Amino acid sequence: MSSASGRPFPLDYESRGYAYVERPNQTLIALLGKHVFRRAPEAAILDVGCGAGANARAIALRWPGARIVGIEPDARAAELARSACAEVHHGTLDDFLARERGERFDAVVLSDVIEHVVEPVPFLSALVAAKATQGARWFVSVPNYAVWYNRLRTLAGSFSYSWSGLYDRTHVRFYTRRGIRELLEHCGLRVVAQGATPSLVQSAAPLLRRFFEADVARGEHLTLGESAAFRAYAGYVEPLETSLCSLWPELLAFQIVSVAEPRR
Repeated sequence: MSSASGRPFPLDYESRGYAYVERPNQTLIALLGKHVFRRAPEAAILDVGCGAGANARAIALRWPGARIVGIEPDARAAELARSACAEVHHGTLDDFLARERGERFDAVVLSDVIEHVVEPVPFLSALVAAKATQGARWFVSVPNYAVWYNRLRTLAGSFSYSWSGLYDRTHVRFYTRRGIRELLEHCGLRVVAQGATPSLVQSAAPLLRRFFEADVARGEHLTLGESAAFRAYAGYVEPLETSLCSLWPELLAFQIVSVAEPRR
């Protein structure tokens, strides 16, 4: 639905469909390497809400023996993710759990998913209780609502939704470092580590996104990660940013990445 001016408004959920410019979460992938692939290079990964497969591609490139199974409700994103995953189930988590085939996973990835879920407790509890995830390590990434630029915007009395990022129009829950830990522990998990993705370059994402609007309109959601500029950033700038932001993740992290295991 468009406004009186003819322009779509971010709170019109259906106006742009899948509106994301994807890139791999390097902090999450590094934690996967440390906590899973170091001892099991052919681990089975369940990527819930895998999107167009940016994380799956990075995992498959680094650990070719990994088996990645994705779940994705958006048809176009699921189509793109199939080139990186062994399987992609187009549908919801409930659809996937209803047709479990006895496969067990070494890790469950929820990368920027929980903030889109209206009822996160039953959602997580069902996944924790599923046979397929028994004994798995969990890797959960959420945007950090307490990031420095959101504190400044809130202080200035400003809040408006956008097509992606912290103010994504489909975010219905907001988390801090402590908040996501409390949620995971309430749902039967024990957080064993937390990492942070950097926020300094990310704070300019609304401006940088304009360079990729045409790609998104064509359904090409992976062009950022494939660009030479992003590869240079990921190779030289992002590691320094990540080290800096890890000094004070509550303030400087764009995303909080939690590693958890079932509580015995």
